Amino acid sequence: MSCLARMCFIAFLSTAAGCSQLAQKEDDGKEMGRQLTEAYYSCVRTSFASQKPTMVDRNMAIDQAFTVCQTEESKLAAFENSKTPNASAGTGRHRNALKEELLRR
Repeated sequence: MSCLARMCFIAFLSTAAGCSQLAQKEDDGKEMGRQLTEAYYSCVRTSFASQKPTMVDRNMAIDQAFTVCQTEESKLAAFENSKTPNASAGTGRHRNALKEELLRR
């Protein structure tokens, strides 16, 4: 009986460790997504702010900021697509949120 109890205890510990590792991977993925999103938003905001002193057309400045930050945008899109295959709307969602924010400034 004690051998069976030991085997059950070991199986329980193995299962708990596996769940812990999955939770850690999920947390790491969320953190990476947060960092990529923040880097993209920061790039667009900084690029737009640098154009403000000479800006003639606000919409053109916003478009230019998106162009400057294409690398960050593509990294974020690739990450989101790896998590959810149909996440192509995610990039548009980020662009729209940023565009609204910049138009309010």
